[in-house]
Amino acid sequence: MMKLLRKQMLLCSILFLVFTLSACSAIGQTDENNLTYSATSAEKTVSVVRGTITPTVSTQTTIVPAVPFIISSPENGIFNTAVELEEKITAGQIIGTVNGKELKSPVDGTITSIAPSNESVPSNYPVAIVHYTGFALNVEADNFLSTLPEYAELKAKFQVYDGVGPTDMIAVVSPAADENAFTGIVPQEGILQCLISQTVDVKSGQSATVVITATTRNDVLILPLSVIAGRQGTGLVTVITPNGERVETKVTLGVTDGANIEILSGLEEGDVVSATPPNLDPRGI
Repeated sequence: MMKLLRKQMLLCSILFLVFTLSACSAIGQTDENNLTYSATSAEKTVSVVRGTITPTVSTQTTIVPAVPFIISSPENGIFNTAVELEEKITAGQIIGTVNGKELKSPVDGTITSIAPSNESVPSNYPVAIVHYTGFALNVEADNFLSTLPEYAELKAKFQVYDGVGPTDMIAVVSPAADENAFTGIVPQEGILQCLISQTVDVKSGQSATVVITATTRNDVLILPLSVIAGRQGTGLVTVITPNGERVETKVTLGVTDGANIEILSGLEEGDVVSATPPNLDPRGI
């Protein structure tokens, strides 16, 4: 009788232990599922804010001899020259006027082409070509330029790989596509030529990083670049509504500083946007 009682007590103990372990495992599994669910449902977001942004483009390129660059008319009008062909000029010297507005050379150089005086010229017409004897860095900046107004003030710095810098460039200009004749002269499309001072010790073929900036814009709507699908003029973001709905939204894009981008339309200050752009699956992030 005692043996039977011991067997029953042992069986009860085993059953109780099995039940306890099963219950603990079930609780643990439930907690684990909740944690997974929380991790996937707690989506990272950012808010549209107002702030300042400095239009910026940067690239790595190679130092080369500078090519002649263009000075263009800022508006429609009558051009009157103040210099002669092959004349040597200095930085800041007046080359001519359009409707009385002075056109100045940004650097020392030589006039290799000049439009006739009393000539009627359209806006953006190349009225002069200047040759600068020195080195330069050329930057493909088509997208950057498309977001800026005409004649935006540009500044640049460069850093030679394992060499001099960071150093200010003396001018950012539009290189001429053809230096041999004035007729039909046009800028090299989408290219900016950053001129290096003759006092800086560099040579052709050296690798360098160049950063070009335009005037800072204030009180504009801003989002991080990383949350937007698309870069050239328009893009898509995922707006998270107050009730949690996800809405894919088209936005018009402005200037960028490489980290953030200006939002011209499609969003308002305070809108909440998914940190994952629409072209990526947030479950894979």
